[in-house]
Amino acid sequence: MTQDIHFLAPLPAMRKRTRLAKMVPVLRDSGHQIWFYGWERVPGEAREFAWGEDGVRETTLMRGGGYASGKARAMYPLWMTKVFWQTLRLGRGKLLFCLGWETAFPALLAASFTGSRIVFDDADRFSMIVRLPGIAGSLLRVLERWASRRAELHVIPGFSRYESHHDKMFVLRNSPLEEDFLAATRAVPSRPDASLVLYANGWIGETRGAPIFLRLLDLAAQSRMDLKIVIAGRYDGAAATRLISHPQAIYLGELSQREALAWYGACDAVLTYYDPAVPINRKAESNKWGDAVFFGCPIIVNSEVETAAPLVEAQAAISMPYSDAQGLLDRLREIAPEGELRASIRNATKRLRPEFPVFDHQLKHILRRLTLKEQD
Repeated sequence: MTQDIHFLAPLPAMRKRTRLAKMVPVLRDSGHQIWFYGWERVPGEAREFAWGEDGVRETTLMRGGGYASGKARAMYPLWMTKVFWQTLRLGRGKLLFCLGWETAFPALLAASFTGSRIVFDDADRFSMIVRLPGIAGSLLRVLERWASRRAELHVIPGFSRYESHHDKMFVLRNSPLEEDFLAATRAVPSRPDASLVLYANGWIGETRGAPIFLRLLDLAAQSRMDLKIVIAGRYDGAAATRLISHPQAIYLGELSQREALAWYGACDAVLTYYDPAVPINRKAESNKWGDAVFFGCPIIVNSEVETAAPLVEAQAAISMPYSDAQGLLDRLREIAPEGELRASIRNATKRLRPEFPVFDHQLKHILRRLTLKEQD
């Protein structure tokens, strides 16, 4: 008999976060009913991103605040309170997947009364996003470690963000669903007409490479280099707004997961830039790396991203300092001609495939661990 699974996340819907959206088909195929309780930060988001199919029921617990704003941060205590009471209302013995410490911590407190089982899905470590000074920061890290050990499982994208490890921690690598990957390979779009085609997808913003990509295209245009960037996903900020309208950019809007995956097969490399001024960016665990490896699409990453070191060492990635757009352009000139160098990087990327199991298999392993724990 399968158990209902309750998701709580500071997001408007499951589709809003790729990591959560990829869990839905696996859990539904395993017979689980999914209940989602979220935070609609911008009016209309919950309806826009609603799953809208059988097997998933979504409820909004809180509204307002937007993203990456002072108002949003001020609302986190209210979100934690909402999560606490919702966990109590769900009753005894439930299985909860909680996205982020700000969700898992209050759920764990409530679960001490209800006996519910909490999976702490720690996709972005809270203390690296919200930098608290002095004693407050130290206390937050203590509470993160408490939540890690108290949870049924602590699901993480990699160990690099944590000072200590224990047997409840489980690495869920960012890789595609097997069905999505196979469907994407059958639907690769026609390659844009250019000597070199780069791909940027996901969130393109001021701290996610937009100013550098804009400068790169400006430099390419000035030097008459035949370079184009295909852009898919959401964008924000002045640089990103200018970027998507650049003559050498192709903006596709927001795509489905399969459509976004298919474009890896039509591009020569993927851009994954993270402003190192943001502490968690130096420990980035990009969804794009796993997707690129499956397609043998070389990766371009700024050198300050410590977690990309294995990619660079494997010669599957091109790495330059974040602000050095001219240096990046010079490096791209070397691989622009279709030849041995570009083929070598592509083959090195393909060889990393064993390091990125398909997402389905990883999630099913988590479900088996939870089942075994329940039986114990």
